[in-house]
Amino acid sequence: MEPTPQYQWRNWNGNLSCTADLYRPETLDELVAAVRRAAPRGRIRPIGNSCSWSPLVPTTGSLIDLSRLNRMLSVDRSGDQPTVRIEAGISMRDLVALTKKEGLTLISPTIFQGVAMGGAIGVGAHGTGFHASTLSDDVVSLTLVTASGEVLELDQRNVDRLDAARVALGAFGVIYAITLRCAPAYNVNVEDRFIPRQHVLANLDDLYSSYHFIELFWFPFSDMMWCKLMNRTTETRDLMTCEQKVSSALDYAATMFSGKWVIPFVANVMPALTPLAMKMAPFFAVTPGFTIEPASVEFHYQAAYPRCWDMSWGVALEDTKHAWELSMELVERFARDKKYPVNMVVHCRFIGPSAAWLSPAHGRAMCDIEIVTCRGTPGIEPFYQAYSDAMLTIPSARPHWGKYITAPKTIRARYPKMDDFLALRAQLDPDGVFLNEWLEDAVFQLRPRSAG
Repeated sequence: MEPTPQYQWRNWNGNLSCTADLYRPETLDELVAAVRRAAPRGRIRPIGNSCSWSPLVPTTGSLIDLSRLNRMLSVDRSGDQPTVRIEAGISMRDLVALTKKEGLTLISPTIFQGVAMGGAIGVGAHGTGFHASTLSDDVVSLTLVTASGEVLELDQRNVDRLDAARVALGAFGVIYAITLRCAPAYNVNVEDRFIPRQHVLANLDDLYSSYHFIELFWFPFSDMMWCKLMNRTTETRDLMTCEQKVSSALDYAATMFSGKWVIPFVANVMPALTPLAMKMAPFFAVTPGFTIEPASVEFHYQAAYPRCWDMSWGVALEDTKHAWELSMELVERFARDKKYPVNMVVHCRFIGPSAAWLSPAHGRAMCDIEIVTCRGTPGIEPFYQAYSDAMLTIPSARPHWGKYITAPKTIRARYPKMDDFLALRAQLDPDGVFLNEWLEDAVFQLRPRSAG
C-alpha cells in the first residue's frame, strides 16, 4: 500500500497539526500492510475523525486514517446482551443510525456524534448514568494490529490485556474492529428544569440517586443551573409537531451561527458583555418541560456542535460539590479581573466505575466536569492552566484524555495501574512504534531527562 507522502494533517478544532505520510486502508489486509510498511520507517499514529484537543496524533512518521474502515460487521443477539461488531473508523453518528435500525441503543454514547468509535474508545469517552461507565467498558473484544503486523484478538479470555487495551491512547497498536455491548432500544422520560445552583449543589446525592441519567449545566454568571433529568420508561415517545421541527431547525442554525460568529465577536470585541450574554443564553438554549424520546435520540440532544475548546476532569462522587465550587469560583475570579475566557457552558455527567486501567473512572464512580468555551476566545490557555491547577488539588481528579490537557506529567501517579499498563505496552510494542513525543515524554515519561 502506497502512502500519501507529506500529508498536512490538522485536527477538528485547528489547534494541532503535523506533516506525515498518510495511509488510508479499506480492509484488514490493507491495514496490516500499511503497518508493516510504515513501522520500519518511524512512528505510527492512528487517526479517526481528529476530534481530540490533546496532542495524541502529531508525529513526523506515519498516520493511518481509519475513516474507510467504517462498517458494521455483524449483530449478535444470542447472549445476555446484544452486541455489534464494528470497524474502528465508523462514526458515532453512523453507528447510532445502524443500531437504531436493529432495534438497539448504545449503552454509554458520547453526546457529539462526529467522533470515530476507535478514537472514542481509545480515550475512554462516555455518556452518562451509573448503570454504565465508559464506552470502553462496553467492549467485549477488540482486534488489534501490532507493530509487527500481527493481528491480535483481545477478549475476556485474558481480561488484564483487555482492561489495559480498553483505554490505550493508540499506544498498543491500531484498533481494527470492536465488539460492543448494546441494549434493546428503549425510551426515556426527559425533564428539563432550571434549579438554583446552590440548591443543586446542596442536593447532589438526591439528584443523582433519583434518576437513571442526569446532566447538569451552568451558564457562567447565572444563579440557575439547567438540569437534564432522565428515567427509562415504557411510555410511547412524543411525536414532534411541525412547529417543533421548525423550532429545532432554527435552534440548530442559531447555535451554529452564534458559535461561529456572535460569541467570537463578543469575546474579542466586547468581552465585558460576556456575563450578560451568558445570563441570557439559557432562555435561548433550553425549553423547560417534559418529553418522552428514544434514548438513542435523547442521548444526542445537542445536534449543533460549534468548534470549541474543552477541558474535562473526572472526580470521585464525594468530591463533586467541591469540584463544582472550584470551577464556578475560578470563572468568577477571572471575571473580577475583567477576563472572560469561558463563554459557553460548564457541564457535568455521572458514570459508574470503569475496569479500564487508564480510564478517569478506573475503580470508582465519578462526576466528569467539562468547561467549554468558543474557539478564538482570548485568554483560554491561562484559564485552563488555572483550572488544571485547581483540579489537581483534588486527589481523586483525573483528566479526560481526549480533551485539552495542560499538565500531563502531574497525572501519571493518579492511575494505580499505570506501571502495569506500560509493561504490557512494552511487550506489544518494544520499539515504541505507536508512541509520539507527547505520550513518551509528557504522559508516560519513558525517557529520563538529562541533568541540567
